[in-house]
Amino acid sequence: MVKLTELIFPLALLFAACTERHENVVLTGLEDFREGDLVFRCGFGAESRVVADASHSTYSHIGILHYDSLTAQWMVIHAVPGETVADDREYLKSEPVKVFYAADRAFRGAWARVDCADSIAIAATQYALQKVEEQVEFDNDYQLSDTTQLYCTELVWQAYCHQGIDLSDQKRHEVPVFVCKDGECIFPSDIEKSTKIIYVKPFKTQEQ
Repeated sequence: MVKLTELIFPLALLFAACTERHENVVLTGLEDFREGDLVFRCGFGAESRVVADASHSTYSHIGILHYDSLTAQWMVIHAVPGETVADDREYLKSEPVKVFYAADRAFRGAWARVDCADSIAIAATQYALQKVEEQVEFDNDYQLSDTTQLYCTELVWQAYCHQGIDLSDQKRHEVPVFVCKDGECIFPSDIEKSTKIIYVKPFKTQEQ
């Protein structure tokens, strides 16, 4: 288990102002995407900074790619707290990859592939889609022991665990119980650095 000390940092960081960014994510290589591939991003909020810094990672959020044949576009299935005023309840969602990497939501991103057969990746995607259809809510308590609600990394982890693949390599981060009632959680970096990941390809960025 990876142990995080001192909260992991001063709690004041949770309320720190966001650092202004002048770059946004440039989406390239979409033609190489595969159903069930993973996408990472880092956003502007204090919570994103805490997760990225605490896990020594460049990314703070993760989702699963799904190709919507009806709209002919790649979608991202993910669990995230409400990002707009209209998000009065924090359900899991599926949204276009361009929205996932919108300039006001991300300044850094990457996509990755799990070392598995296409059929397994598709099955993992279907699991995640089912959770969206069931209107599963975001897990603000970050509890792996409670699967009635899911946070971002937990959704991805569960989707592949149900196909027999543990993307976390059994790694956990120890966190204060007032952050996570279980006292431990899985961060995006645990999946990013997993032995089950073939590669992680960062997207380029450009000045706005």
